[in-house]
Amino acid sequence: MRSLCAVRTVRVGSPRERSDALEVWRSANEARGLAPTSARIARVEQKLAEPTAYLVLACDDEGAVGMALAEPYRAQHGSGPVTPDRGHVSMVFVAPGRWGCGIGRELLDALHRAMRERGYNAASLWTRASNERARRLYEGCGYQLTADVKQLPGGDEIVRYEIALSGSPRAVDAA
Repeated sequence: MRSLCAVRTVRVGSPRERSDALEVWRSANEARGLAPTSARIARVEQKLAEPTAYLVLACDDEGAVGMALAEPYRAQHGSGPVTPDRGHVSMVFVAPGRWGCGIGRELLDALHRAMRERGYNAASLWTRASNERARRLYEGCGYQLTADVKQLPGGDEIVRYEIALSGSPRAVDAA
C-alpha cells in the first residue's frame, strides 16, 4: 500500500494547472469549515492568473496535493505600491488527506528560492490567528510574528508574519 506521504515533486505550476491549485485550495478550506463563496473563488482565480504571481504545486502520481502562491509585496497592507525587494506569500494550502506530511514546508522552501531569485530580500504573509497548524508551519520555517493584526468581516482576526530571505536577518519595515 502506498503511503499518503509518498514521494512527490514540488515545481512551478503552469497556467493550465490553475484549476488543480484552485481545487486544493477549495478542499483545504472546506475541511477547515470555511466553505468558499463564489466571490472568494473568483478572487482566488484572479490571483492565480496574475502575471506577477508565482504558483508552486506539490504533485504525486495522482495530481496536485499542495499549492502555494507568491506575489510582489504591496505597502499599506496590500493596497499600496509594490515594494521591489519584498514578496508576499498569498496562499499555502495542502490537500486535507496530506496534512502533516511536510508538504507545506516544501512549498514554502520552493517559494523562498523563487523569491530570492527575483531579488526579494524579505517576505510576509497573513494568516488567521486561530489557524494553529499554519502558524506552526510558518514559525517552524523561520517566520516572525509582527504586531500587525486585522479583523476580517465576520470577526475573525488575522496576524502578519515576516521573514528575511537573504543575508543576515534585518528588520523589515512595518507596512
